[in-house]
Amino acid sequence: MKTFLMKFLTGSVAGLLLLGTARADRIELVNGSVVVGKIVSAEEGKFKVETDFAGTVEIKQDKIKAFTTDEVVNVGLKSGSAVLGRVETAPAGTDLQVVASDGTTTTTTDGVTAVWGQGKDSPEVRKLKEAADKLQRKWAFEAAFGMSGRTGVAERFSSVLGFKATLESSQDKLIFNAAAEQARDNGVETANRQFGSIDYSSFFGEKNLWYVRTSLERDVIKELDLRSLTAAGYGRKLIKKEKHDLEARLGVNYLYESYSNGTTFESPGLDVALIHSITFGASKLSSSVTYTPAFEDFANYRIHAESAYETPLTAALWKLKLGVNGDYTSVPQPGVEKFDLLYFTSLILNWK
Repeated sequence: MKTFLMKFLTGSVAGLLLLGTARADRIELVNGSVVVGKIVSAEEGKFKVETDFAGTVEIKQDKIKAFTTDEVVNVGLKSGSAVLGRVETAPAGTDLQVVASDGTTTTTTDGVTAVWGQGKDSPEVRKLKEAADKLQRKWAFEAAFGMSGRTGVAERFSSVLGFKATLESSQDKLIFNAAAEQARDNGVETANRQFGSIDYSSFFGEKNLWYVRTSLERDVIKELDLRSLTAAGYGRKLIKKEKHDLEARLGVNYLYESYSNGTTFESPGLDVALIHSITFGASKLSSSVTYTPAFEDFANYRIHAESAYETPLTAALWKLKLGVNGDYTSVPQPGVEKFDLLYFTSLILNWK
């Protein structure tokens, strides 16, 4: 009885193994090797195959002598037609045949242009959908909150609020940005600033763009009632990768400033900027530097720089943002420092 049971179990296991092997797709290479796995897709001269021993591998089509599939698949042919059926070896042994419900089509490995799963989009349709999706503009939103305080030995309070909305496609990008800062130290106001900006860039060619931006700013501590800057110019992507981007800008601007002491300043000027971002896993490091000298006096200029590091706190919505914001004005108002540096930490709520 035990002997019979052992034989039965051994035969069952062997049968399952043979069944598993039989149910796998088979790719025969020109060098005589055989790859057994699951053909995920084939397009642009490459077969993508899932294997148990090496995960997903890519095999160049010119290295494949023949292949068979266990399941029904779509097979695109050089003639432009597509056949839905199971790929088998033709009786002659050198050609392939696609066995469909309404007949059999004979072809060769070289005559196959694509393979894709039943019920899935063909490579051409998928690429069209991806291109259409890139052209479609999509919104992304961020709200930033930062607050700190102290009471007892000293009275201190500071808060930072921010909002950012981005409308982006593969062709253009529109950014709305608003921020407000307030701080008091032992009853003395040390920060009171409001800022808003709109930045639009339109891409032409692979790496070229033109941009228009405008901003409004008020800073009580610097006695700045209003700073209005509008700029336009040409930009180029020095680095354009999925997780790494570096953009250089060169243009002209028009600056208007009015101060609480009654003085005003207005002048056209140069607009130069570098904008950089790089993603590490789920975290992101971004930085920007803007240089805006006045045409009438290049010794009168402003440099604004910001760097920030963002890391997710939850899988979906919340991030932590750490950064530094620097502003240098070569000709400030009397009694106002040329250089102003702000360190900030804030929580970011982002959604789409």
